[in-house]
Amino acid sequence: MKLPFLDIKLSEWKETDFDKIVAAEKVVVAIAKGAGMNSDTFQVACRRLLAMVMAGAGTDWLEEITTPVDVRACTFLLVSSDDFCQLARVDRNLLGRLLMPRRPMTKLSLMQLIRAFLERFDLLAEGRALGDWCDFLREQLAGLGGDNNTSDLVRYSRFSEIIFSVSGPSKVVNFARENGIDFDAALRKLGLNGFADGRYIKLCRYQYYLETLRTMEVGENHPVLKEVVKSDVVNAPAAEGKLLGHSIIEILIDRSAGKVISQAWQNAILTIAGDPRVPKSSASYQQWWSIIGDKRIALMRGWLSRFDLALFLGVLEQSAKDDRNDAMERMFAPRKTFMEGLVEQEAVYESRLFLTSSAESYLKKNYKKEKLPSYALVKGGQASVIYLQLKNGLHMVEGTHSFSIRVMNKLPEKPGITDYSIDVFNSRDLGVGLAEFYLWQFQRDGGLMETAHNPDLTWQNKVISHLAKFNLKLDVGKLIAPSKYRTYKSKFGAS
Repeated sequence: MKLPFLDIKLSEWKETDFDKIVAAEKVVVAIAKGAGMNSDTFQVACRRLLAMVMAGAGTDWLEEITTPVDVRACTFLLVSSDDFCQLARVDRNLLGRLLMPRRPMTKLSLMQLIRAFLERFDLLAEGRALGDWCDFLREQLAGLGGDNNTSDLVRYSRFSEIIFSVSGPSKVVNFARENGIDFDAALRKLGLNGFADGRYIKLCRYQYYLETLRTMEVGENHPVLKEVVKSDVVNAPAAEGKLLGHSIIEILIDRSAGKVISQAWQNAILTIAGDPRVPKSSASYQQWWSIIGDKRIALMRGWLSRFDLALFLGVLEQSAKDDRNDAMERMFAPRKTFMEGLVEQEAVYESRLFLTSSAESYLKKNYKKEKLPSYALVKGGQASVIYLQLKNGLHMVEGTHSFSIRVMNKLPEKPGITDYSIDVFNSRDLGVGLAEFYLWQFQRDGGLMETAHNPDLTWQNKVISHLAKFNLKLDVGKLIAPSKYRTYKSKFGAS
């Protein structure tokens, strides 16, 4: 059988195809000379291994490790060459090959492999492979014997169960705590202080941050809070497939449960994960809040309601001052007392802010963007608005300027006040239009109450009476200013 002629045309190699390999070789030669490893045999071995790895040889390059010099070259590259480490991985195949020429490894090669472990750690091996690397190093250290005086290898052998472990960074922090010494002193004792810029010590420091968060005073504005919000910290790997940022958020929320979270701790959480009151499809929700759990989300939503209210009251006060409206300024204090009283009595489950462009500008001047909660924008009017979800399925909508307060026993579908995928609302739809939506959907079923903020005490009584109608009974003394409570009682009674 005659086979057809195959005309295979391959493009010619260009000099530029070898640029990366040539450049990497020059780096290896320079590093090797600086490290005192400038023997021709060693440099040839480095070039050969590097060239094969960068040429995409898969695992074939492992077959090139046949002599102790090759082992030394490989471990040297694992420490010194970023190009090599981008393509080579530490796994059982590599570790087994390092022992082929000589058992045990030479102390120089072992020391270099330890340096690679401390400098690169989980960047060179993950999961089971990282565990295999830890096992390998412990076994090699155990076989050293006692002839190394006070060398670093003896110290690493002594503390091998602490250092060479997948959970090593946590064990180092525990070692510091159990011995009553600070973190840097622990590093010196373990012989790790020379690797401060390496991946392993970075992860140790991150674990130290977690330990600090667990033990400092609840709500404390500790300097560590500035560290734990940094991108490289929050995105570092943690246990069970989570990121360190998840652990940070969980600690801050869990330790604040049953209390009002401090502004410093709330700011840290918002900087890391943002506001949970966003569409569940959003990137921030998926990355952080979907993993945190519903109970913690509920706590955070409750705390943010307090924050929303504080921001709303700031906008309300500022708008009265900007308009030089004496009547609005007089109304501010009773409105503030009433709304804060609702929050203090834990009648508010959740909230949402709706800000005009001027209110948004005011807040941005006074707060950093990452420390603000999520909010929607209001178009076509002067009033900023706050929505409060209350106990017993009740809802309240309040606004600045001459906005009337509205209380409902159910929320109409339109305009979608609790739909976080809608972030711009028409001003009328949050006020008069909201009442119209209610009546259109539910008719006049007695569930809607709306009133202007005058006369003073009368409007509060209308709201209190409507809430009581649906079994939300409150301590009226916490909703009315002390100086006016006696007058209120004389007009409307004590409850």
